[in-house]
Amino acid sequence: MGSRGISIFRLVAGMRRNPEWKWAYASVFSAIIFALVCIGAFSFIEGMAGGYALAFIAFFLLASAIAVAGLFYHRARVMDSILSGTRILAHWTYPADIARLCALREYADYKGRNHAMFILIGGMLGVVAVFFVFFIEEGGWETGVFLIAIAILLFVVSRITPEIELKRALAAPHEAFIAHNGIIYEGAVYPFRSFMMTMTRVSMKKAREKDPAMLFFSFTQLVGAFIIQPFDIAVPVPVGEEGTADGVIRALGGKGS
Repeated sequence: MGSRGISIFRLVAGMRRNPEWKWAYASVFSAIIFALVCIGAFSFIEGMAGGYALAFIAFFLLASAIAVAGLFYHRARVMDSILSGTRILAHWTYPADIARLCALREYADYKGRNHAMFILIGGMLGVVAVFFVFFIEEGGWETGVFLIAIAILLFVVSRITPEIELKRALAAPHEAFIAHNGIIYEGAVYPFRSFMMTMTRVSMKKAREKDPAMLFFSFTQLVGAFIIQPFDIAVPVPVGEEGTADGVIRALGGKGS
């Protein structure tokens, strides 16, 4: 096998071990497509006949794709760092019943957050679409229809992504890695600090009857120019590991019990 074949093999193997790289590469590819559309709209479509509107939308999507690519690149780097085992504070595995219970809880929270974000962003797109249709003569109707199509796409995505995430979480390894720079839980990585997301607090909830003790990692995430969304990631604490969990809280700047 030549050096090129070895490089491709390593690339594929790395994406299987760390799927964040797959999404980073996909975002870069999307950015290239949107850049070509933007250039094409300026070059081959008359501006007042919809060229400017299409170029503006393509540029907005290009900027979004670049931001998403940067986000996934950072997530992939953090995941590689955690999996290398150099900064691990705790590594826990869970039985299938506990993993399923927690996955269903995360699914309900994720579904609620997605619905709220669609109402906000979809509503904004609807208002802008109405403005283009009724107040912009040249290319306004086409741009409005395009924005409505994006809103419909966002609605579909907001409905199916929680189902996809639930299936992914149930199929992922039932384990958690906690490090100084982030956590990996149910196969997903959550960096403690990035340009769009910050971990603000970590706390522990003691076990109650059938519910295990939980470490709660509180995050704030920037999902728009001025939209900040808080959310929590709840990581189960195995029986007998409460002392380790307390050490995790102290190591991350919180107050242990």
